[in-house]
Amino acid sequence: MPTGDEEFHIHHGRELSGILLWAGGSFPDNTRVLRGAYTLASRTYTQLEGPSEFRCLAVFITPNPARPQPPHEA
Repeated sequence: MPTGDEEFHIHHGRELSGILLWAGGSFPDNTRVLRGAYTLASRTYTQLEGPSEFRCLAVFITPNPARPQPPHEA
């Protein structure tokens, strides 16, 4: 079942691009427009004894002072 934050989920292998809508666009202040495409890749942060490990995932972007505006609905 879809969730309101579904387009903002981050996990290994996911690509973020285009317009991300919060709750299907019903909260326009939370809408984000991405100019590029960002493939998410996690990596091992530390290995513990046994089969446990901690993983980290960072997304590096270049800030742009000219923030694009989401399209307006007619």
